[in-house]
Amino acid sequence: MEAAVDLSTILQFKKVNCKNCYKCVRYCPVKAIKVRNHQAQIIESQCILCEKCTVICPQNAKVELNRIPDVEKGIANGEQMIASIHPAYLAKFGVPGFKRLAAAMKKLGFTEAFEAAQGAYLMKKQYEKVLQERKQQKMTISSACPVIVQMIEKHYPSLVPYLAPVLSMMQSHGKYLKQQYPQAKVVYISPCISSMAELKESENYVDYVITFQELNEWLEREGLSVQEGEVYPDRYLSRVMALPDGITLAMRPLDGQKYLSIHGMDNCKKILEELEDSSYDNCFLELSSCLNGCIDGPSFQKGQRKLLDAMLSIRNASLEHGVPNYGLDYSIEDGPDLTREFGTYVRHKKELASQEEIQDILAQMGKFSPKDELNCGACGYDTCREKAMAISENKAEISMCVPYMRERQESYSNKIVNAMPGLLITVDYQLNIIHMNQAARALFGIRTPKEMVGKPVADLMDDFSLANLVAFDKNLSQDQVYLKEKKCYLDRVMTNDRKNRLILCVMKDVTREMAEKARIRRSQVEAARMADKLVEEQLKIVHQIAGLLGETAADTKVAVEELKNTILLENKKENEKK
Repeated sequence: MEAAVDLSTILQFKKVNCKNCYKCVRYCPVKAIKVRNHQAQIIESQCILCEKCTVICPQNAKVELNRIPDVEKGIANGEQMIASIHPAYLAKFGVPGFKRLAAAMKKLGFTEAFEAAQGAYLMKKQYEKVLQERKQQKMTISSACPVIVQMIEKHYPSLVPYLAPVLSMMQSHGKYLKQQYPQAKVVYISPCISSMAELKESENYVDYVITFQELNEWLEREGLSVQEGEVYPDRYLSRVMALPDGITLAMRPLDGQKYLSIHGMDNCKKILEELEDSSYDNCFLELSSCLNGCIDGPSFQKGQRKLLDAMLSIRNASLEHGVPNYGLDYSIEDGPDLTREFGTYVRHKKELASQEEIQDILAQMGKFSPKDELNCGACGYDTCREKAMAISENKAEISMCVPYMRERQESYSNKIVNAMPGLLITVDYQLNIIHMNQAARALFGIRTPKEMVGKPVADLMDDFSLANLVAFDKNLSQDQVYLKEKKCYLDRVMTNDRKNRLILCVMKDVTREMAEKARIRRSQVEAARMADKLVEEQLKIVHQIAGLLGETAADTKVAVEELKNTILLENKKENEKK
């Protein structure tokens, strides 16, 4: 017999882009998911394998145990493989009978294939026996749905004594087939993976569990179809157990016994919570975790089969003219003992955190009073206090509180923006003001942050460059404007945030710089004027010197000529004397 399967390998999440979503936490009916470093992880000791988390995960992050490779290996090694197929196959594959599917299973290598409705027949006979023995003196809860059984065992342990001590459809059929084929391996084909949990039970008669979805992929891989061929109008009442009220419909009613069918996880949870405080001795409760029974299991939620078609397929193959015919069913004599025990699987709830611990955790999330508890559900928990409880159990992180983290981020961002020495104004594409930082408000004389929100930016300054940026879809623009009323100059850098349809205008008051530049220009002009005057004065002096030098040179020339003539005259007189 197949060794017990580790529950942690049946369903887990793979690492994906899992951040700030928490859909799996929100939809998990028992909150059996913890978040660590933004990654969701299944808590195997609390998981009931309902698969709601993987069905709604937008990242398709499921990792399910797939036993088909093991089954194929067994077939290749010559082992006898017997298929037990849940009656919901009628809805999944859209066939009116079993022969076509059985033929396809043999082509895959199975020795034989049988309807698990045989096990459903044995199971409902055992239910009738239990109710007859109890004589309406004890409330009975059906134990056919593995998800419900696990939920009661793990989360409502006080109700375990009320579970019907009857093997499930899978185990009932597995035990029956083991009697017929002692050497064979039994492979159960299920609409969900929850049946895998039963492989861990001490009374286990099934070796492998694969889902309809996996079988469908296997058939497609081998090029096999089950939707063509002759119509086989066979009808067996026990097939109706694929529907939400199937057990109640299939059982012969007992006089004085009350029967009630509850389907859907939310409804089942409410009933179980009520039963913890009260009991109904003569009531048989048929609980189904899926809203529409097994034909609404995960394998169907991921497919394209129409719900109405699925329900009609089951009813047409089980009911006669829409009502049960107890004579139109399987006939199995000397079936195996189907007694089941649950006591060894009881798990106790963890002690609740104290009020002081809860208040401390709430304070860490910025919840200091009841009015701060928004109970928005964004973290996946219905209330802030429920979230605080999860944190105390190490199942959640404070960062999962989206409003708190957003407020914290906005507060931190505002601190940074307000601490900026520059001026910042954010406007939308209609050029209306969205935000102003503290420096900008101080410049324009705005007293409160919201005083100008929604008003045109043109009320404060020229908006031509901003409009031009939007109109021509530019990335960046720069300019300088003069605010006449404030008597100041602003350098502006405008950035187009297309994603958020905003314009970020970062400005700098350059009035002092402009004044300094004007002073420097005046100094430069004065220096140039003084230089021109100095050059002019110098030229005048040069001209004066030149004039004086000219007069002096002329006088000198005359004097020299006269001196030269005097000297020549004297030389002539001396020569004449000689």
